[in-house]
Amino acid sequence: MDEIDIDARVTDDRTVIDVSGTRDVAVVVRSGGGERIYLPPEGFDDPIDGSPYTSPYQGAGAGGEESPYGGGSSSTRGVIDTADGFRITHPEPATEFDVFRGDK
Repeated sequence: MDEIDIDARVTDDRTVIDVSGTRDVAVVVRSGGGERIYLPPEGFDDPIDGSPYTSPYQGAGAGGEESPYGGGSSSTRGVIDTADGFRITHPEPATEFDVFRGDK
């Protein structure tokens, strides 16, 4: 099993979680506003293409509203690609988060 690194920074107004070493994980963040599921970015060139967590629900929702599954590329919240993983920006301080790794 490959090693992954997860770095979380929680401030008074947001939470930033960096996942490196894989894009084959989903992250569930809980905060005062409820629970939000963040899926890895779609469309990246990665040997684990076909991850069970890749979803058409990622990005902006209907009518330009943000999906509960993460924000679009111009969003202040959501998921963006990094060199070896992805970054999640959640719009509130997290009280808890869980990471779920894909099954190979």
